[in-house]
Amino acid sequence: MASPFEAPATDTQLAGIPWESLSHIFMFGNGKGGVGKSSVSANAAGKAARSGLRTLIIDCNAQGNIARELGYKRADWNDGGAGLIEALRTGAPLTPVGNVRENLDVVLGGPALGDEFGIFFHTLLAKEGPHAYLRLLMCLLPIAHRYQIIILDTPPENPSLQRLALSAARWLIIPVKSDGGAEDGLAQIGLEFSYVKFVSHINPHIALLGVLLFDTGRNYSSIHADVRRQVQKVLGEEAHMFKHLIGHTESVARLVRKRGLLVHELADQRAAGDRTVPETVVGLDSDYEGFTEEMFARALELRKDAAA
Repeated sequence: MASPFEAPATDTQLAGIPWESLSHIFMFGNGKGGVGKSSVSANAAGKAARSGLRTLIIDCNAQGNIARELGYKRADWNDGGAGLIEALRTGAPLTPVGNVRENLDVVLGGPALGDEFGIFFHTLLAKEGPHAYLRLLMCLLPIAHRYQIIILDTPPENPSLQRLALSAARWLIIPVKSDGGAEDGLAQIGLEFSYVKFVSHINPHIALLGVLLFDTGRNYSSIHADVRRQVQKVLGEEAHMFKHLIGHTESVARLVRKRGLLVHELADQRAAGDRTVPETVVGLDSDYEGFTEEMFARALELRKDAAA
């Protein structure tokens, strides 16, 4: 998998924000929980890293869900987000944990991003106003040149953290489920997106890359059409739906969290003869492969269109 994006040069001046050099930052967000943000963040990042792209995940979630996806929840080096909140508090560069997987670094999330973050950020917002939402980006800029792909996993329950991520990202991807509850989550993230891009102009370059159907039957065409109508009703007729979707395989989803392995890692175990891994892992692995490639291809297409 080749990267169509250029990371900012190491000599980039930080006095101004080099928006044109930040096209490698992707955010997964929704105003509703349980729609697959962390699963897709981790597996898309894992696919990018496995293909040889230097990749960073920033876990902005107080639940620290990326730790479950990557299997380090009980690791002695998991600080529960303390390093991230310290960087946000002081404005210091982010300090990722290196090589959680080959080519994959992680800025850890967790409980420190709960009440402790709320107290700190309320003070910062009172002092700096809307520009406080650029704090995550300013902590990321000094290290952004190290990576070809940066992925932000975000929480629905914390609008301030969500705005910090929206203010740093170039591309927003919204995972949704086809369980009939998509509209409220879409409306919330849509309002936050509009505030950051159009109302405050904090990040005028962020774009909605598309909406991804997650944990759904692959052949439920009528249900998928209904979700598409919900998406267009809330986000507008021009809202893009990714052609690839992430299928429903409950047995694999449970095993991912139990073993702390990504889907492609479970697929490797299956291919090596481990029959405790369900055969359905093969189809799910293909779903993530197809989506990740489509995500990068669409970002490159939109970037070329904008430059034309």
